[in-house]
Amino acid sequence: MIVVIIVYIILSKTTFGFELKACGLNKDASRYAGINEKRNIILSMVIAGALAGLGGGLLYLSGIGKHIEVVDVLAEEGFMGIPIALLGLSHPIGVLIAGLFIAHITVGGFYMQVYDFTPEIIEMIIASIIYFSAFALLFKSIVGFISKKINKNRETNAND
Repeated sequence: MIVVIIVYIILSKTTFGFELKACGLNKDASRYAGINEKRNIILSMVIAGALAGLGGGLLYLSGIGKHIEVVDVLAEEGFMGIPIALLGLSHPIGVLIAGLFIAHITVGGFYMQVYDFTPEIIEMIIASIIYFSAFALLFKSIVGFISKKINKNRETNAND
């Protein structure tokens, strides 16, 4: 929780965070603005690796992860970051909430096996949540594009 707050403050309140977001959104425009994009890309990878190492270290050193087999973790956990970032809209606090949400669904599905519940349904539920959130973002951008065209046509007709 403390790390999420620190990352949020760094990304939203510092010039370094602004430079990181600018390089992530458009590398060429940030280079034109005078930002060293290569340095920021390398630093963002270093920070992401440090945060991933911190999370993995906390998992295994806390004693919770001592019963997890490495083969299972490597196959699944690394790719769960993509839908969590999508669901959390790449915002640090949103990613925390989305991660907790997906974790609760996954753990709940694991414990539902006691009642003859197939755990593969949980993966289908998570996939449908990801699809619906992606479609919501796509729909939002399409509606924004159409509304801009309509407003542009109205301004053109009003000027005539």
